[in-house]
Amino acid sequence: MKKIILLISLLFVILCTLFGIRYGQILTANEGTIRLGMAAAVLDFTGREYVKFEETEYVKRYITEYQEEASLELVKNIMSNLGWSYETQEGAALFFRKDKDTIVVETEVFLKDYFLWDMPLEASDSK
Repeated sequence: MKKIILLISLLFVILCTLFGIRYGQILTANEGTIRLGMAAAVLDFTGREYVKFEETEYVKRYITEYQEEASLELVKNIMSNLGWSYETQEGAALFFRKDKDTIVVETEVFLKDYFLWDMPLEASDSK
């Protein structure tokens, strides 16, 4: 029984160490949170295109792997599927229009490997 507990403990320590090595940089960065680290792990291990990692009263925050223009195109496609038309880009902000409404999706390259974007709640609520 003691050997099993020791083996499980050792396995847990090894897994935590590997997680820390791979995702420790995320946890210590400006916006680093455990949720963001877990979302990055989900991206790495599931093959999903993007993962929602936070929701505030104003925005839903998503993460995807950073791939130059492909990351921006992913955001544009998601917004298009929600009925929003891409208007223009100013810096890291993408502007979308639907009828008379305009919303801004803020984007950010995070630690050169990941791409974050904040989608206003009204973008998904108005479908």
